[in-house]
Amino acid sequence: MNNIEKSGKILGIAIALVYLLFFQGNQNFEWILFGTILLTIGIPHGALDHLLLNPMINNKGLVKFIFKYIVIIILYSIIWIFFPIPALLAFIAMSAYHFGQSHFIWTTLTYQKNIIYLLTGVYYLSVIFWGDFNNTAAILNNLINIEPLQHYGLPIIISSLLISIVLINRNNLKNWKILSLEMIVVGILLYQLPLLVAFIIYFGFWHAVPSMHEEYLSLKNYFFKNKLKSFIMRMIPFTAVSIGGMIVILALFYSSSEAEELILMFFILVSLISAPHIWYMNLFLESKKS
Repeated sequence: MNNIEKSGKILGIAIALVYLLFFQGNQNFEWILFGTILLTIGIPHGALDHLLLNPMINNKGLVKFIFKYIVIIILYSIIWIFFPIPALLAFIAMSAYHFGQSHFIWTTLTYQKNIIYLLTGVYYLSVIFWGDFNNTAAILNNLINIEPLQHYGLPIIISSLLISIVLINRNNLKNWKILSLEMIVVGILLYQLPLLVAFIIYFGFWHAVPSMHEEYLSLKNYFFKNKLKSFIMRMIPFTAVSIGGMIVILALFYSSSEAEELILMFFILVSLISAPHIWYMNLFLESKKS
């Protein structure tokens, strides 16, 4: 684990503790925290997908990339419209794998790596979803009634944790005890937080920061002079497009929707831009280890 990743996780834990000690139930704090992390590192970490596989991409390549991205988004939108439950399950599965993968950016797994990625992500998402099950159920209520699943949370959390730890250990990693302890400690902490706070802290500091740092290390040699400034400037266009598009769509439905409906719509919009991002990010990370 590098210093930036360590610093990000320490900051994430500090924010979680500050919330638990001083701001529990303060919705203004929750929304400010959610918006700040989402806008500064959450969405930007996926804004350089066009450079990951081809840092010297030309205009023709960029147009081709944008076309593929839009096609994936449109196809996934159609699935959401006509088959919302399969679309939701697909998003959860993709996110679990994607999040789990980001825990091992600096670690090479040789035994059952795909299962480890998936189960690690399932563990953290389960902790977040069942830690605030009432809010999770309220948000998903417009799609599906998950109330019958309330009592399955603990078995899923414990089993995904234990299987992940066993498989990680089978890879003969020197730091497997640290990785396992981190899963337990962070899982317990996230379980105490409300849904949106737990999700954004985990998403920001356990996923976006490590991913963004790996992107910077891979792309910095293609930038001139101030590399960090160039890196940030390259993220702005697609970040602005993503944020602007979501704001417009949410604004159109704002007056006629309940808060839970808007949150659900927001996560559906996130899923639409996440589908192609997960595909490109997986190709990028796997190419780094091949």
